[in-house]
Amino acid sequence: MVLLTAVVLRFYHLASIPPGLTHDEADHGITAWRIVADRVRDVYFTIGYGREPLYDYVTAVVMRVIGPTYLAGRLVSAYAGVLLVAGMYRWAKDAFNAPIALFTAAGIAISFWPVATSRQMLRSELLPLFFVLALVWYWKGIKKFNAKAHRSKGTKKEKDSSLIIYHSSFFFIAGLFLGFTFYTYIPSRVMWGVFPALLLYLMMVDRDLLQKVWRPTAVTLIVAFIVGIPLWQYLLTHPTTEVRIDELSAPLTAVAQGNLQPLLTNILDGIKTISFVGDWSVRYNIPDMPFLPPVMSFLFIIGLLIALWHTLRPRTNHSSFTIHRSSFFIAITWFIAGLSPILVTGREWSFTQAIGMQPVLYLFPALAISDVASRISGRFRNSQFAIQTGVFVLFLGIATQTYVNYFERWANDPAVRVQYESTMMTAMAWITEYGSGATAVSTITPDPYHTPALAQMTMHNENANLHWFDARGSLLLPSAPQSTIIIPGFTPIPEAMADYWTTAVAHEVIPLRQTDADRPLTIYHVDRDQMLIDWQTQIIGIDGLNFGDAATLIAYDLSQNEARPGDVVAMTTWWEVQRPLPDALIFTHIQGQNGVPIAQADQIHVPGATWQTGDIFIQLHQITIPNDAVAGDYPIAVGLCQRTSDGCLRQPIINQTGDIAPLTTLTIIEP
Repeated sequence: MVLLTAVVLRFYHLASIPPGLTHDEADHGITAWRIVADRVRDVYFTIGYGREPLYDYVTAVVMRVIGPTYLAGRLVSAYAGVLLVAGMYRWAKDAFNAPIALFTAAGIAISFWPVATSRQMLRSELLPLFFVLALVWYWKGIKKFNAKAHRSKGTKKEKDSSLIIYHSSFFFIAGLFLGFTFYTYIPSRVMWGVFPALLLYLMMVDRDLLQKVWRPTAVTLIVAFIVGIPLWQYLLTHPTTEVRIDELSAPLTAVAQGNLQPLLTNILDGIKTISFVGDWSVRYNIPDMPFLPPVMSFLFIIGLLIALWHTLRPRTNHSSFTIHRSSFFIAITWFIAGLSPILVTGREWSFTQAIGMQPVLYLFPALAISDVASRISGRFRNSQFAIQTGVFVLFLGIATQTYVNYFERWANDPAVRVQYESTMMTAMAWITEYGSGATAVSTITPDPYHTPALAQMTMHNENANLHWFDARGSLLLPSAPQSTIIIPGFTPIPEAMADYWTTAVAHEVIPLRQTDADRPLTIYHVDRDQMLIDWQTQIIGIDGLNFGDAATLIAYDLSQNEARPGDVVAMTTWWEVQRPLPDALIFTHIQGQNGVPIAQADQIHVPGATWQTGDIFIQLHQITIPNDAVAGDYPIAVGLCQRTSDGCLRQPIINQTGDIAPLTTLTIIEP
């Protein structure tokens, strides 16, 4: 029943809930398809902030079967979520007993946090699964190793040596799974510490058992770090790759500088996520909802106290007793290791950053339920049915609450639909069914690894050629004689460019949901020649200025020739594309003495990486005149550059000298 419930909650409407894709999910998808189609075999992917590769390789295996669809990644996460339930049951049964294992598995199967993460197309979902599998094999080996030691003949040294060889396969497999965690998610670099921590614990409570298990544990750790060598080697030779590490370590940097406050604040926030107030980001969570609801939080506290008591209780001479105590110690250490990332970073994004502790979090309520049930059954005869009924009602209530919170409340939240680009999902569905030829799509995130990545995972129409822009600051006209242009409610054409859009014909308006913040979705049909004629009557043509053989500036328009300090001056520039220019940026300067700008607007709303030869676009530049600007005549100059880690590399003007072109003069008058 537990596994069936886990399957239902993870696969129910998996294609449509969440109601779209975040750019992180879409990036996983396009990376996985590159592994399939382009035979990419990187040990670390630098896309975005950089990420470990295992999830993408597993998704690629699924994509090889079902094709380049986001559903491949969601299937990987959903299956991983179900396997996590089974894996945690297996370990908890070996480490504790069957009732505790069942209650733990049930908690993972039905609770909001594990259900939500099992439906996300994110690499973090594999970390808890592989860590649990490592513990399953490690614990199985320890128990067999200890049991065999009591039955083996010979000297202690001979017994230990023969047993290590006999059971090395268990620890080798455990090491493989532990090594695989390094390729899943950053918190894995803390999680492995559970194993050496166990040795330190045994050093204090049972040195005889320590002598038996330190070698097998060493085998597990050595194998794990051998598996991780390719990743460590890459990261050591590319120290600037992990941008996210530098961002997340800011509180620790503050501590090194003598400021403890950021870290102390984050520690308190991190602890609160368990029971009081959780991740405030709507992307993964109902804002501020903690990991555990009130009843489970109460049981968690009781279970944690039980685990602490067993860990610290007086020693006996039975090694089986110490192994049982070690189970509680591992649970506590695992919980602390998994919680530690958000003790540094705080509760924002805790849904993913604390995922290492997710399985063990539900062990503590299970300990409490089992303990309370055993005490009641010991005191009251014929209470078993009442206990079973009470436990069933508790978990049924949690499952019902999870269904309502996730599938009805969270999935239909307008803010969630914005985060998951549900409007763009609707646009891609329309293009898949009706699209043909040049199709320009306006979006607030037109860069290649955002909405275009979503399109690659969701739009399946080889006849449609997609172009990307943001209508809040640009208008894009594809090179084809006839084109379709799609503009959602989030990117309205500004008044400064409205006159350039008068010849566009609205073909269809898709209203979306009444509660959607991005409505409506308008489909336009555009005749290129007619629109160009319309543009030419409103803009000042110049001899084309070819910037780096990437784009040619062919016209401009200045909204006003005079301005006062504090005014905002609107200027539009008209460009024709020769080739893509990744990370392109158009800069517009109002030049003062010696060419030093007194004001500028450096921006672009048509990403250079998506440029297609022959496309034409108009870019809007809105420049604020400084309040202290001195009256006079100032040249306005325009240029094109390519952003790099060292700045912005200006593109030379091929048919002139220099890399910046003066276009006109603005007169600043006294206020």
